[in-house]
Order: sequence, then structure tokens, then C-alpha cells
Amino acid sequence: MNRAGLLVITAVLPMAMPSMAVDDVMVVTHQTLEESLALDQARLGNSLVIIERDQIERFGQGDINDILAQMVPGLFAAGKGGRFDGAYYSLQGSRKQDILWLIDGNRLNNRLYGGIYLDSLNPNIIERIEVLKGGQGIIYGSDAIAGVINIVTRNYRGESETSVGVGTDTLPSVNTDLFLSRAIGSVELSLFGAYAWSEGYQLWSDSDIHWTAADDVERGYRVGNLGGKVRWVLDDDRYLTLLAQWNDSDLERLRPYGTIDSNNQRQEKIATLDYQHRLDPSWMLQLKAYYHAWDSYYDRIDQNESGDIIVVDDNSYWGFEDYGLKAMLRWDQHADQSWLFGAELQRYRGEDEVMEFVSETETVTSLFAQFRPRLLATDFAFGLRYSNISGAGDSLNWSVGGEHQYSEFLRFNASLGSGFRLPTAEELYSVEEEGGIIGDPNLKPEHSLNANLGALMTLGDWTLEPLLFWRRVDDLIGIEDKYFRNLEGQVETYGLELLLGTAGEHWQFDMASSYASSQEQGSDQQLDEVPKWLASADLKILPTESLQLFMQAHYTGEFTQYQTLAGDYWLLHLGAQYRLARHQFNLRLENALDKEYDVSVFNPGSSAPEEHRAPITTRGMPRNLQFNYRYQF
Repeated sequence: MNRAGLLVITAVLPMAMPSMAVDDVMVVTHQTLEESLALDQARLGNSLVIIERDQIERFGQGDINDILAQMVPGLFAAGKGGRFDGAYYSLQGSRKQDILWLIDGNRLNNRLYGGIYLDSLNPNIIERIEVLKGGQGIIYGSDAIAGVINIVTRNYRGESETSVGVGTDTLPSVNTDLFLSRAIGSVELSLFGAYAWSEGYQLWSDSDIHWTAADDVERGYRVGNLGGKVRWVLDDDRYLTLLAQWNDSDLERLRPYGTIDSNNQRQEKIATLDYQHRLDPSWMLQLKAYYHAWDSYYDRIDQNESGDIIVVDDNSYWGFEDYGLKAMLRWDQHADQSWLFGAELQRYRGEDEVMEFVSETETVTSLFAQFRPRLLATDFAFGLRYSNISGAGDSLNWSVGGEHQYSEFLRFNASLGSGFRLPTAEELYSVEEEGGIIGDPNLKPEHSLNANLGALMTLGDWTLEPLLFWRRVDDLIGIEDKYFRNLEGQVETYGLELLLGTAGEHWQFDMASSYASSQEQGSDQQLDEVPKWLASADLKILPTESLQLFMQAHYTGEFTQYQTLAGDYWLLHLGAQYRLARHQFNLRLENALDKEYDVSVFNPGSSAPEEHRAPITTRGMPRNLQFNYRYQF
């Protein structure tokens, strides 16, 4: 392959819905071992969903949670207060802390901040989103108990590209983005930026808002992103890649009582440098250094029932710094046998003036290996990972998986393995404030066992994919007498995903449904923030080569939080896309039926007026019409 050449990867994967499947042929430029990890694991028995760039553009003013909720079967994602806010997450019936989040392969959650914050990331800078389901602890380490979600930012795709996009909706909101990619000699360059702003919408009904709250009860946001990648192709076998990204946002944090002004100002910096070298036809080496800083400054001004103004927080800081080294080595012994070896060093520290803690710098060192033989027409994978965590001991985990092509019309895939999760900063250090839970710095890591079994059946123009999953978590970190504790019980989760798709010459229809039971041992109650049922349907009509029409519906089942019910709603979205030469026009009607629904639960603190101390539900996004325009040249 010469410097300007393309690496063509033919990928036959265990798919999700056909509308979300990876193209049979993906064309990418010089690809690192890390960039191919998700595809590798999909070939070895794991279920993978990839959301591509053109699908992301259909969502107009939506955020990452909107995209994930509608496009990934078995994943519950719901912003607590509209777009660009903290969210509930559950993958195959998991808790949110059981999902590992990555951006361009770099961890977004670590021991200190496991409940990840994606409220500063604009979808317009995203190239694709990779969702690997089931335990992935061997390759990815801590927190990958229920799966891994890797957000890949825009990059060079083999040819020069420039695009400018603008959009608005009736809330009102505005959105704009810019992308530029070029190859200059042996250097592949991509630059991306995006900006989003909105006044938001009213989160609670008038009767739930106390007079001491702000007059402006619509939650707004401002989000800015800027980044770039430079890949220097030294020769056919070596290339060096530099990535830098900066995110900046100002996010309102309203309460229905007592607070007249409150917001989080977030700043996030990510930088990586990696080197890939094909040592010979059988050996491939990748070395990577990364740095990630996440800083948030919190302001809050309250008003009490006497009309007194109180500054509760003035630029209060919370955040973390995370950096480390990675090395991976792949040995392709021959056509039906290979090995993947890896080593990681991760160091991080954090502090929080609200929870009143400053952590020591902690270190995680890990070694892993995965053997990938092909036996009896089946691709297998056997893996081990050893991790040593300063202050929390060590952990040894294993996995086995495989994929078998039974016939042209039937394929099976399965995976089984163990994993672990480290306690978060909240579980370790939180202090009692307004009825909060008290942390325990002596908590042990959680350990898990998980299994997935799936099939892909092709029947003429129809595809059917059932997927069974099971998971057990031991040394469960829960709440006992207002303290975080390692409880004696376990959490057991089991369920089923069912995906069905078909297509004609000018149309495509996909639907999915999932059921997840997730309960603590000895209890018959579903875990908080975990709906049992999720469903979706997606119809795409292509009357002409230039015009596409969309109709999307998705259902979120009932769930509880603070002993209060939310969820149990259907939403319908309508859209159209028209391309004219270099111009692209998108129109989308979100929540077309103007459904009133409860997306989350707000729990007032002990400082709330007595008649406002009961938990209340938070409204979801009202109907809004979106228009987006993109020019490509």
C-alpha cells in the first residue's frame, strides 16, 4: 500500500438493525490497532452497533442521548433536563456506571468519575459511534461490565472534504459546525468545530415550581467544541498520529425551588500521540500516550422564603486529570491464528469542593492477552487481563467468545467473561448534604460475570437477530443506612433483544424490542433508572435519489427513581432530507404528536420548602420543528 493508498477492510459483522449495520466494505485511511478493536471484537462473538455519520445528521438539533436512545437496541439513554445535560443510561439492563465510555479510544470515565458527563459534546463533531455490548473487561479494563461506547470524532476519509452546517429549531435553538480534511503530501489533516446554543424549555409544571425559584424556568445551554487530527504517514509501515480536542460549555442547572441562578461551566482538554509500526508481515505495534483534563466550575445563588439572597457556590471547582501510556502488539501467526497483547499505565487524580475531597494520584497498571484461533469453521477468542490498582488491590479477569457461520443464512455468536468496576468518587468520598448519601473510602471493587448468546438469520429480504444476555454483579456497592457499602447481595440481570429488518428497492424498515430484568438478590423490584422494556421502529423511504423521508418511533418503558415512576411513553419523529448538488437540507419534527412525558425524577433536598420536598417528575422535550442546512465542497 503506497502513502496515498487506501486500506479496504471487508467486515462481516454480527449486525444490529440493518439501518445501523456497518457497510459490507468500509474504506478508511491508515488504521491503527486501537481503531480496529471494535471490528475485531465483533468478529469474535460480540454484538456491535455502529452509528454512521449520515445517520447522525438526521437528528438535527438532537444531542448524543437522542441519537443513542433511538439507534441502539437495548440501550436506554435519557437526558435529565433536555439536551446537553446529565443522563440516565442502561445497556442490557445495566446501571449507568457499568458502561465504559471512550472518545477516540480514550477513557472518559475513571475510578473517580464513573457516572460520565457527555453534556459538552456536540454530535456534529462525531464521525461514528461504536457500541459493543456485553462485558469487555479483557480489552478495555475497568467499568466495561455491560459494554463499551466509543465516540469517534471526525477524521480524514481518503479524500479532501469541507462542509459547513447551520441549524435552528422552534424552542429556539441554534447550531453550527465546520469540518475540513486534506492530505498534504504524506500528512493527513482534519479540523472540526461546532457550537450549539438554546434557551431550552420548562422542565416542570407550574404547580411544581416554588416562588423562590428563578423567573426563568427554561433550562438553556451553550456548548462549543474544537479539535483536530494530524496523521503523518512516515512510510508504508509507520505512521504517527496527533489528536487535540477542546470542549467548553455553560450549562444551566435549574431547581424548582430556592435557586435563582445556577450553572456549570465545563472545560475539557484531550490530547493523544500514538505511533503505529508494522515490524514485519506478522507483527504490528502501537504505542500511545494520552492526557485528559476535565474541569467544571459551579455557581449557585439561592433565595430563601424570607427573600434573602444567598451565594451557595461561587466558582466551586470539581474535576479530574487523567493521563497514561498504552502499548498493543498483534501477531498474525498465520491465516487462522493470531494474538493480541497489551499493556496500560493509567494515572489520575481529582478534587471536588462540593463533596469536599481531594484524592491522591492513583495508578492502574494492566497487562492483557487475547488468543484468536479459527477451529472447525469457528472464530474463537480467549483472553486474560491482570490489573493492579493502587489502594484497591488487583484483579484477574478472563473471557471466551466465538462466532460460527453455520450456513449462508445463519450465523451464531457467543461471549462469556468476567469484569470489575472500581468505586466512584461519590461512593468513596461524598458527604451528607441535604439528605445525601455518605461515602466510604474503604469500598472494594465490584466483580461481575456476564454472557451473551446471539444469532443472525437471513430469510429472503428479511433479517432476524435474537440476542440473549445474562449478568451477575458481586460485592455490589449499594446504600445501607445512608452510607455506601459493599452489600452481601448480588445484582442479577437477564433479558432478550429481538431485531427485525426488511427492505425494498425504495424503502427500508427496521424494528427492535428488548426486555431486561435487573434486581438485587432477595428483591422483586427492578433497579432504579432501569426500564424493563424498550422498543423502536424506523421507516426510511427513498422516492428519488435526492429525497429521503424518515419516520421514527421509540418506546421507553416505566422505571423508578426515588420511589417515583417515570418513563412509559412512545415518541414519534418525522423527517426529510433533500440533496441538491453540494447542498443538503434537513427538516425534522421532533415529538410530532406533542406528547407530554416524564423523562427523569428530581429529588428536592432538605432545604426545600416543606410542601415541596416530595420527588417530582421532569418533563421531556416538547414538540419542535428543526431545520438544518449543510454545504459540502
